[in-house]
Amino acid sequence: MKPSPGTKEPERSSAQPRVIGTLGGLSIVVGSMLGIGIFLSPSQVATHVPCTWGYLVVWVISGLIAFSGAVAYAELGTRFPSAGGDYVFLKEAFGPSVGFASGWLLFIGVFAGSVATMAVPIGHYQVPALLAPWIEVDPDASLFSVSGLGVTWLNLTLSRAVGVVLIVVLTLLNVIGTRLSTGVQFALTALPVLLLALGSAYIFLLVEPTHAALSRQVEEPVVGFGRAILAVYFAFAGWNSIAYVGGEMASPGKTIPRSLLGGTVVITALYLLMAGAFLYVLGIDGLSSACEAGTATVRVLAGEGGAVWVTALIALALIGSVNATILAGGRVGWAMARSGALRRSLGTLHGRYQTPSKTLLLQGAVAILFVLTGSFQLLLELAGVAMMLMSTLTMVALFVIRRRDGTAAPYRATLYPWLPGFFLLISTAVIGAQLYRAAAGTDRMSFASFYPLIGLAVFVAMLVGHSLWGRKER
Repeated sequence: MKPSPGTKEPERSSAQPRVIGTLGGLSIVVGSMLGIGIFLSPSQVATHVPCTWGYLVVWVISGLIAFSGAVAYAELGTRFPSAGGDYVFLKEAFGPSVGFASGWLLFIGVFAGSVATMAVPIGHYQVPALLAPWIEVDPDASLFSVSGLGVTWLNLTLSRAVGVVLIVVLTLLNVIGTRLSTGVQFALTALPVLLLALGSAYIFLLVEPTHAALSRQVEEPVVGFGRAILAVYFAFAGWNSIAYVGGEMASPGKTIPRSLLGGTVVITALYLLMAGAFLYVLGIDGLSSACEAGTATVRVLAGEGGAVWVTALIALALIGSVNATILAGGRVGWAMARSGALRRSLGTLHGRYQTPSKTLLLQGAVAILFVLTGSFQLLLELAGVAMMLMSTLTMVALFVIRRRDGTAAPYRATLYPWLPGFFLLISTAVIGAQLYRAAAGTDRMSFASFYPLIGLAVFVAMLVGHSLWGRKER
């Protein structure tokens, strides 16, 4: 393979200790994917595809979509086994301007915003539910606020305080050491996965179905199937997480593909098992009317007492997702600093712990600011479509880099170009659907419906601005 600009990035990342093995990589991928989506999406799927076979096919196809993306990221990750993920891939394929715009969107909008978005609900929903048997907690109770000019600038509610504490603890954990944070990630991931799999198997083996009907008619099956795929698409998010920590993967040519593909297969099997168990107990009609499928299923089997255990498992899964997001996001900022997209002084490793401590702490500070101001929800709405655009561009990057550098790589994407092409087709359709929904205001007729379009415009403006600035500098 001829030399390319991509050969420099691994050299800059070589100072990172490669301490993450296959089990650690699997736990990062599985932990990033396993979240609240598997408990919320089944009811949406049952609403849009009200027949048993269609319901199950949606989950299989969604797993295939994630796997198709994973094979592409696995090849790119082994070609450029360094920190940064999409930021590195896009910079190598399309130049520094695309890398700059994608890096800032990733670091601020996607990772810091996601950390805040996942941390606050734990304090708002899971903690009060777990404490309910002993004490009544008002998650919206204000502990501290700053107001002025008719605007509340900061508002520390009880749920936000829990989120802040969680962000601080997990950020410091990641600063202390990658091996330690990966070990904690394995524990936070393995327990929920094992219990959820055993619980679903128990339902199929020892529980009699209690529902009456398994199917009903649907007026627009094609449209309904598309909406169901869209609902599950986001439940599988996180399958590409290991690509961001490629600089710390031991034997990256082997561990990166194993982690990406193995983690995606594990989650697909678990999701299919759980989705089937929900359907087995509740039926299509009961599932479509359930707000959160896991709690609704356990209430049928074990009453309110059993629902507490589901809440605890959801809390563990969410904490694991927060930890994995902090772990990956800090590496994006570190890679940006190493290449000059952030202040270069941030691109150093901690002298003792050998972690990107400065960018981890910066990410934590930004996430806490989002929590205190409540701006994280707006931020993710603004960045949503642009975030999906990046994974689509990364898929295009594989085709560009293959054509430029040839096929020699530690791992070559399975069934190339069909699987990456399939993911590219689906992700483009999802982006189109989201843009149409935003432009048409189908969700809500207000200015807020245009947020995704504004976020996309900001991304394009950053790209064009950096390109013009670079041209001026040259």
